[in-house]
Amino acid sequence: MDFLDPKKKRAHKIRLYIGYALMAIALAVGSTILFFEARGFDISRKTGEVIQNGLVFVDAHPEQADVYVNGKLEGKTDMRLTIPAGEYTFEFAREGYRTWKRTFQLAGSQIERLNYAFLFPEKLETTEIRPYTATPAFASQSPDRKWLVIQQPGQFTAFDVLDLSNQNTPTVTSLTLPNDLVNLTAGSNTLEPVEWSTDNRHLLVKHSFKGGSEFLMIDRETPAASLNLNKHLGISLHKVALRDKKFDKLHVLDKNGGTLRFVDTKTKQFSNIATRVFSFKSYSDDVLFYVTGEGAKKGMVNVQILKGKDNFKIRELPAGGKYPINITRYDDEWYMAVGSSTDKRAYVYHEVFKTLERNPSLPPAPIAVFKLPRLDKIAVSANTRFISVQGGSEFAVYDAEHDGRFQYDTKLKFGANQRAEWMDGHRLAATINGKLTVWDYDGINKQTLVDANQKFLPFFDRDYDFLYVITPSASSKEQSAVTKTPMRTPADL
Repeated sequence: MDFLDPKKKRAHKIRLYIGYALMAIALAVGSTILFFEARGFDISRKTGEVIQNGLVFVDAHPEQADVYVNGKLEGKTDMRLTIPAGEYTFEFAREGYRTWKRTFQLAGSQIERLNYAFLFPEKLETTEIRPYTATPAFASQSPDRKWLVIQQPGQFTAFDVLDLSNQNTPTVTSLTLPNDLVNLTAGSNTLEPVEWSTDNRHLLVKHSFKGGSEFLMIDRETPAASLNLNKHLGISLHKVALRDKKFDKLHVLDKNGGTLRFVDTKTKQFSNIATRVFSFKSYSDDVLFYVTGEGAKKGMVNVQILKGKDNFKIRELPAGGKYPINITRYDDEWYMAVGSSTDKRAYVYHEVFKTLERNPSLPPAPIAVFKLPRLDKIAVSANTRFISVQGGSEFAVYDAEHDGRFQYDTKLKFGANQRAEWMDGHRLAATINGKLTVWDYDGINKQTLVDANQKFLPFFDRDYDFLYVITPSASSKEQSAVTKTPMRTPADL
């Protein structure tokens, strides 16, 4: 029998070992090929050289648009392209719309998502949907972009509420606050929107008047249930913010450089958080980012982060001026930014809790530092991917997805108190000299859209198919109107 013959038995083992070796080699080669393919490596069909590819996802509003890569038509959105590393110019074009264009460097194995392009119509058709005898002094839109609340001219406690879910003709209802809710005094009385609750029902506003100010919690559905927070809580209020976006849970600061407290408006119970506070921003229910003079060196202030009961020092800043501040989470990771108008720098931090938990005595290092001639505002985009720092017409933007940094001058003539706002997850917007202008996060694709009053933000419906603004009436410059402008051509609506 073969298995009893030593020679045949040895030959069988040799064949087995050779087979195992060949299988191991094949597995190693296959794994190596998959490893390099996963990182974008390929063989050029033209030259036979080894190249490294990147992946580009493309999409646009509205669908579909022609996609040109370095001038060559490659297809239509929605699609993805696997192309060699290098510099590329992508153009999205659709009949009746303005072309969107971006040039960028694609690295090997990089994934670039050009899925945010917004193609605005070449011809914008604007119609008036709500006239006013004068310019309204106040307007604000709910987070779900369904409700637009506008103060009626000459009627301080009366408001129009437009339901923008009815795109053909938004329905209008009235909202009137109780007469005893507001401390109306002789002279100027103005309302300023502060923050909406995520219930899209409660709106926190600041009422400024000669000699002081007060904060109101407006209940859109039941105006009689609205609260004057100063009267309700019985304390002086300098700044108020919603805690975890809940209308009945607040962070309150009694004065600039004063005591920061948490308060439950239902029970009227207060909890002191910190003293000598100048600026703060909360996130969720247990995280607070703030600037305080408590425990700081002479001529300095401390930047602190409070998470639950743990309080950490982030850095020191020069005392004086303003301290723009913001905090957010992107892809389940923490990002925060703070600046000082005195030293004209803004500092961006990433995942500070992990660093501080390892060594609480070692302040974390910023991942980005931006210097601008002035420092007005730090804001977060709707998708939380971008953190913007504004100083007049100049902007610095941090991209959390790619750890990218952009700094540019829009050349727009911002007034002393004018600020840009995030239109959506990728675009900023501002009204300058009566014209609404929008641009991408990195400063490109600047577009001038419609006439608008610079006191108000642009408002959009849920799907960004319609733009609403408050602007002087076409029939009379003394009058105003809410106008509606489709963001699609008639053929696409």
